[in-house]
Amino acid sequence: MIRLVKKSDLNDLAIIYKNLYDNADIGENWTIEKAYELLLYWFDKQKDLFFVAVEDDKPVGAIVSGVKSWFDGLRLIDTEIFVSEEYQGKHIAKNLMLVHLKEAKIKYNVNVIEFHTYGEEDEFPQNWYNRIGFKKDDELIIMSANVEKVLNELGYFNKEKYNNDSKYISEPKNVVSCSYQELSNLYSNLGVGDTAYIFEMLPNYAYQDNDLEREYLESIKTAMRNGAVVNMFIVGNKEKFNNLESNELYNYTLNNCYNNSKIYIINEEEIKEKCLDEYFQLAQGLYFGKRKDGKCEIFRDLWVNTDNIGLIIRDESILEHIENTINNIVNKINNNEIKIEKLIEGEVSE
Repeated sequence: MIRLVKKSDLNDLAIIYKNLYDNADIGENWTIEKAYELLLYWFDKQKDLFFVAVEDDKPVGAIVSGVKSWFDGLRLIDTEIFVSEEYQGKHIAKNLMLVHLKEAKIKYNVNVIEFHTYGEEDEFPQNWYNRIGFKKDDELIIMSANVEKVLNELGYFNKEKYNNDSKYISEPKNVVSCSYQELSNLYSNLGVGDTAYIFEMLPNYAYQDNDLEREYLESIKTAMRNGAVVNMFIVGNKEKFNNLESNELYNYTLNNCYNNSKIYIINEEEIKEKCLDEYFQLAQGLYFGKRKDGKCEIFRDLWVNTDNIGLIIRDESILEHIENTINNIVNKINNNEIKIEKLIEGEVSE
């Protein structure tokens, strides 16, 4: 059965999408979370052309395109079509394409469909596209670049240091790297008159029982006890919250909130649905602080691995933008537009 996608289908489809790229071996390392974010983007952007194939009462594949105005009329762009390996060879992709194109023609009178693919011309998936009428464009060239490298070439960055993968390893203007330890020191020194907004997006390394994580969490509690107003937003899905129910550090965080500080437990679907743009601004984590002397600061947890857990980047150039992002989220929470799973308000410390 082919039908329009439902939001409840996206998690199953994200798993299929990730598994397909794991097996394709083309250098794209998808996670289920990132695949879900992509599919949610399409659900919000073009769900009237987002179709899902259902077999045995479960989603097994999908197709979606964007609609773009072009010199020759409307065309379909950036098409995504995928079918679970278990159900390939049953003409599901053909049926998805047929329903999708019929609806696009009827609703938008599109003239052209275009998208990116991979592999050799005589192998799947290119040979399948060739059989149903697609051909390789001999004139258009797909170009891509590391954004930071281009900014460097345009004169935005101070240095020109890249590794062999063209990954930027230098620092742009107004950005200062600081470690987990340094961030812990900052929290520990917050006090009366200081305000902090901390977004914990529950990455894989959150609440692991190690010295760095314990010291980091204790520094936040120290800030609360010292009279700083700490607003901590713990954002995750049901599975992540369930996995943390017996986590000692997580429970310590929830059970020790002081003075005027607050801890918000929020399902990430609420943020994505009500503040999608803001959700992506939060990255893996975010700290935004207003100090009693009027100074503002921001820290982003941009990349993390086993060698430099908790590496933080401070970016002064986007302070105003992030402040607006946070204010929008807080206002929607205060106006009950965003549902809170749990709110913990601090007790007065002795």
